Amino acid sequence: MHWFFIGLIKYDKIDNRKSFAVNGDFMSRLDEQDFDEQRMARRNRRKRSQLIAYILLTFVVILFVLAIVFGVIFLKNLFGGGKNAESSEGEEEASVLESSQEIVIETPEAVSEPEEMSEEDIMNEVVSDMIEAMPVEDKVAGLFIITPEQLTGVATAVKAGSGTQDALSQYAVGGIVYSAKNIKSEDQITEMLATTSSMSKYPIFTMVNEWGNGAISSSIGLGEIKDFTDENAAAENGQAVADSMYKYGFNFDLSPNMDFTENGFYGTDIDTVKNVTASFTQALHDEGIWSCAYSFPKQGDTSSSMEQIDDSTEMLATSEYALFKNVIDNGNVTAIMISNASFPNVVGDNTPASLSSVIIEDELRGVLGFDGIVVTGALDDGAITEYYTSDQAAVMAIKAGADIIYLPEDFETAYNGLLEAVNNGEISEERIDESLNRIYRIKYADRVEEIAKGN
Repeated sequence: MHWFFIGLIKYDKIDNRKSFAVNGDFMSRLDEQDFDEQRMARRNRRKRSQLIAYILLTFVVILFVLAIVFGVIFLKNLFGGGKNAESSEGEEEASVLESSQEIVIETPEAVSEPEEMSEEDIMNEVVSDMIEAMPVEDKVAGLFIITPEQLTGVATAVKAGSGTQDALSQYAVGGIVYSAKNIKSEDQITEMLATTSSMSKYPIFTMVNEWGNGAISSSIGLGEIKDFTDENAAAENGQAVADSMYKYGFNFDLSPNMDFTENGFYGTDIDTVKNVTASFTQALHDEGIWSCAYSFPKQGDTSSSMEQIDDSTEMLATSEYALFKNVIDNGNVTAIMISNASFPNVVGDNTPASLSSVIIEDELRGVLGFDGIVVTGALDDGAITEYYTSDQAAVMAIKAGADIIYLPEDFETAYNGLLEAVNNGEISEERIDESLNRIYRIKYADRVEEIAKGN
């Protein structure tokens, strides 16, 4: 390479010298301007020669680098191939055969389609996400069903306005129960319920106390329903009740009353009461209305004071238990309300049934197999208020296994007492979530069906 460039330079100089020697006389006759032009020409030729030399040098370097790269690749292939060359002819044939077989049987990996979620999967996900996002204050409030008067503090509530909005923002109660005094006309109650539902942060129960058995149904022209003599009549009445409730915006009926004593609504024959109550709850369910059978295990007179019922579990098993077991097995009862009477021969003491884990967990859930919503009896009954404060009763009810606290004597006291019990660890938040899970599985049932159909 070095000699190559020297040759180029020498050739250039020799050529120049020859040019001057041959044309010496002629050069002497050139004027000074012509001499300068020739000198510039020679300089340009030298520059071109240098440029060509640099280009050639670069090209040679690139070729040298490429030669090294390809040399390394060649050596790798050579040594790798050498190992294969050392293997026997039989092994080579086996290897070729194996490779060809692999090529033949190899197929692209199938792309698995996402599994379609069942309604149960969707329900679990929706409810879980809902509960997880709720602050603990809303969780606790969601376990209460109260009157509109307890919520707003007015004497008689007939309209949902700013007072209802403010109250629901502070206390996201699980439900509101209405009575005849809240119903003035069809348009009025329809607007009141629609507005209340729209103001609630979460789906809300709008409940009536046994529609079709008194002043509520007659106040809007349905009339009092009395004919429950057989299951066919019960089904017709149940459909009429459900249609009216749905029309005005109610979704939860505190019915049927499972009492079959002389004061019972459906008579004293246990078989008749069994068929009528099952048929009635079936009709409500079919029309989209939730039902709450009451009072387990036996009602008793507890409005003014405690009533002690001395029935044993054996006695109850052949009477009231059989009635409740029938509607449970029928699968259409949403909730069961607990009695406020005491059952010392079942519980072992005079604890009201609504506050007793023996009645709720052992008997109703354990013996009868009920896994739906458990509602306390009205906690403003004398049987409760005579012995317990509102906060004590609320805490005891949740500890006993109840899901909904119904009509505490003092709502704010009951709410604050239960919230404090959760915050200080007396009641775990998981225990609250357990009840909310049951409640929201009911409230979201229709929505989950819509989501599933959409999939």
